[in-house]
Amino acid sequence: MLVAVIGAAVWVGVRGWLAKGELEAAASTAGVLQKHIEAGDTADAGHAADSLVDHTGEAASLTGDPVWRLAELVPGVGANLHAVRVLSAELDTAASDAIRPLTGLTDSIGAASFRPVDGHVDVQPLIDAQPTVLSALGALTEASAGVSAIKDDGLLGPIAAARDDVAATLAKAVGVADVLENALRVAPTMLGADGPRNYLILFQNNAELRSAGGIPGALALLHTDGGTMRLTAQVAASDFATPRQSGLPVDETTRAIYGSLPGQFMQNVTMTPDFAVSASLAKAMWERRFGGVVDGVIAVDPVAIGYFLKATGPVVLPDGSKLTSQNAAKSLLQDVYQRLEEPADQDAYFAEAASAAFDAVSGGNADPTKLVRALIRAGDESRVALWSADPTEQAIFASTTLGGLDAAQRSAGDQAYGVYFNDTTRAKMDAYLDVAIDTDVVPRSDERSVVTVTVTLRNSAPSDSATSLTAHVTGGGRVVPEGQIGTNVTVYSPSGAYDFGVQKDGTNVAYASHDDGDRLVKSLGVRLSPGESTTLKFGYISAKAGQDSPVIVHTPTMTPLEVGSL
Repeated sequence: MLVAVIGAAVWVGVRGWLAKGELEAAASTAGVLQKHIEAGDTADAGHAADSLVDHTGEAASLTGDPVWRLAELVPGVGANLHAVRVLSAELDTAASDAIRPLTGLTDSIGAASFRPVDGHVDVQPLIDAQPTVLSALGALTEASAGVSAIKDDGLLGPIAAARDDVAATLAKAVGVADVLENALRVAPTMLGADGPRNYLILFQNNAELRSAGGIPGALALLHTDGGTMRLTAQVAASDFATPRQSGLPVDETTRAIYGSLPGQFMQNVTMTPDFAVSASLAKAMWERRFGGVVDGVIAVDPVAIGYFLKATGPVVLPDGSKLTSQNAAKSLLQDVYQRLEEPADQDAYFAEAASAAFDAVSGGNADPTKLVRALIRAGDESRVALWSADPTEQAIFASTTLGGLDAAQRSAGDQAYGVYFNDTTRAKMDAYLDVAIDTDVVPRSDERSVVTVTVTLRNSAPSDSATSLTAHVTGGGRVVPEGQIGTNVTVYSPSGAYDFGVQKDGTNVAYASHDDGDRLVKSLGVRLSPGESTTLKFGYISAKAGQDSPVIVHTPTMTPLEVGSL
């Protein structure tokens, strides 16, 4: 009996040591594989994937024999042996059933697959890859669940740390695979694989803020059919001037918070952070004005266009000027109003810039990796939003960063606050609005917390704005004195939070309060003269214990901002 026990211990010990070496080699190989994929070296990536499967398969074999499983019953060490076996088995599942099959697709659906060439994307490889990606997503999800199920009881520090590292890696891999699977399901139909589609593009102007980013000052209609795409119409928001009495109806919640304006003028459809509402209104306005059917709506701002120009390189406009990744936002949000005084000339410039940027992206010269990174960054900053009239597609958009700000806040969890801005200057002064957002958390005796969202606004316009800036920028004194910036600040709480008041520059002030379902919505308007600043503090009591790490989703401004912690 003693000899058998000693023999089993040596057997398990040796195999455990060998498995440890295989898992370390697998981790190193995974890093090499990632570098090959990023570099587009498909052949080397395939070899690395095969090597990865060899290492994980050997580790699973070393830890999966009957003697090892019997040793898992031994008190004190059994839990650790069980953890090592499960980690090895699930990593092998992920490598064999997900990573290697996905690596085999790099030739057909790499980043370049989503890059248009001469206005066309070959949709068939995207369709063909769907079953493989769906299967890989299932394998990764199963492996992630298996690792997450490993209990903490009795685990040694190094093994617990390895479990946590693998769990985090697999969770990230599931997220990436889920995004890819969604993209492969949606992209072909959006590109007209099942028939022609029409998408309304809203070019948002951050110089006149709206909750979703800015007024849709320029619009275009994108037609797709069988993977081919082209702009078929370009208009200005002024073409939708709608009498107040014939505006579109808005839902009760939107009307309570923002009034009827979102349904009256195209420039105001993005007053709400709920892009599904904005897109539905924009679709209805377009169809009423121009006829036809709009299948979806896309919103993008000049900062995002600048990101895309990093992938395409500069574009030359008809007047000889260049639009680059460095000057796109400033050219489209500031300089144009100083160079061109007539609104018609400004509208023409916006149309030319939009057309040139579209041609650059769809022409085929863009760096595919940089193009994907630009889309990811723009989505993370809520500078690009997508909505589809198809409920199935819309459900996918609503679960991603591309679904708009409201969707982003809801998907960020029960500690997410939304901070949104709407211009009341009726001009283009928000290029001079500096914004800072900070959060502060103070624990209470009942284990809840007082959460304060601090919004600091500053008017950085020149003191001589009345003379140095055009009337189109300042508003010419029609609504506020020239140089002033008027802003409505609206903050959405997480579900169930309680009100704890609002302060302006240290003094309690009155504010508007509404409910959006179980979220508390508070609004306050301010006006700032050049050089003036104000600090607003929106207070809340968390709905329950543990909500002490607030997340902020906010209107994308002309200059990206970082959320601080006080």
